[in-house]
Amino acid sequence: MREGVHPWQFGLVLLAALTPLIPLLSWTDEGYTDLPTVLVTAGLTAVPLLFHARPTGFGRCAAVVSALLLCWSFTGAMIGMLLFLPSALQLLLAAGADPRRRPAPAGVMVGLGLLLSALLLARFWSE
Repeated sequence: MREGVHPWQFGLVLLAALTPLIPLLSWTDEGYTDLPTVLVTAGLTAVPLLFHARPTGFGRCAAVVSALLLCWSFTGAMIGMLLFLPSALQLLLAAGADPRRRPAPAGVMVGLGLLLSALLLARFWSE
């Protein structure tokens, strides 16, 4: 039986894709008009989930998408894409957060990924 990605890794990718959507979607009430761009970016962020059955492909895909997302978050900063910067980091963390291979580092990686989401949302709700 082949092992798939660990649920912690899967969860980190979900967090990376969904966390920035909360502030960005709430801005649509304030006249934010780049919703299609936001949804495409969130979709791109979730692409590693397609490799859930192949851990090697998952890690590689997460690293490539993370690099692309890092560039895009700075390039698209004027339209709010900077909120995807933590997602790029979460994707890198997800690639290595398999507790079956490295239990202690995986726990730290998951904790950091959760902290990134919490900080982004806390910053958003403090405004």
